Amino acid sequence: MKGLVFSLLSIFFLADCLTAQIIKTSSIQDIREEITDNTLVLFNIAEVLMDTETSLGTQAWRKFIRVRLDSKLHDELTLFVFENVPPKCPEPSTPQLINELQSEGIVTLAFTSRGRNEWYASQVPNVDLITEKLLLQIGIDFSKTQLSEELLLLPSLFAEFYHAGVIYATNTREKGELLLEIFERTGYRPSKIVFVDDKVDSLIAVEKTPSSLNIPFVGYAYSRTSKDHANFDPLVANIQLDWLITYGKVLTDAEAIEIKNEQYLNTDLSQYFEEVIGKWKAYQGSIAENSIKSFSKTRRFSERVPEFSLHLLLHAPQSLLRHGMQSHRYSHHIFCEELSL
Repeated sequence: MKGLVFSLLSIFFLADCLTAQIIKTSSIQDIREEITDNTLVLFNIAEVLMDTETSLGTQAWRKFIRVRLDSKLHDELTLFVFENVPPKCPEPSTPQLINELQSEGIVTLAFTSRGRNEWYASQVPNVDLITEKLLLQIGIDFSKTQLSEELLLLPSLFAEFYHAGVIYATNTREKGELLLEIFERTGYRPSKIVFVDDKVDSLIAVEKTPSSLNIPFVGYAYSRTSKDHANFDPLVANIQLDWLITYGKVLTDAEAIEIKNEQYLNTDLSQYFEEVIGKWKAYQGSIAENSIKSFSKTRRFSERVPEFSLHLLLHAPQSLLRHGMQSHRYSHHIFCEELSL
């Protein structure tokens, strides 16, 4: 009897292994061999599709600052770097591969843990639009993906989590849990799922969903970025952060290393990091102060606009009136833009 039970368990385990596997790779082209008709292809964004040429902004840098900053400061600083350090694809062939899959009618989507209006633990508007804009800069446009008939329901059923070919799982949802809900509510069933992520635990978590639906799953643990930044130097990244905050300039690693060798060889990293964070806080404070001043100035001006317009209506020649009304509309537009910021 015990032998029979063991045999049955072995069969179930083998069946599960046959429908799911995780493969380590540092080449994005490896996924090609697993993609057939009706395959759902998912890409994590960070460290798979998007990296930086600099030490600043890498996963290694984010790990370095995470243990040194509180959550709010960490989120503000990483978002600032995300928006200001130009992205790159870990491999130049990745955008072409995605374009080819889209042209072949393969459902190809990005699948990220960030939210549409969420950056780590902070609520930030338009994270989705910023993300998609940066993806476009490196030649990737998931909005071109042809969705299956069932997945055409994504924008209406999952508006909180889906936009322009990107699934934003948020920190409140497990990726596997959200994927299962998408399958259940839309009725979509791919013949296979191929998911590329840099984290093995994320792949394992997502793998549970297709296994429960008997859908073959192949996860690729992508290691290209970790290899590229294996020799991460936090001092180099800190110099780059310093220059970005102070001068608005993104230094290359070579430029930062040269400055390091000339000025910072005997620098205490912890002390220097605290100095740079002090600059960041001062920078944030100046932005807040300028925003308040700008708001007050535009508000005082807007309160005078109706009076100014009435004076034009009563006394100005028609040519000046047209110019004056155009100025009124322009001023109102600027005022509304500053309020929205």
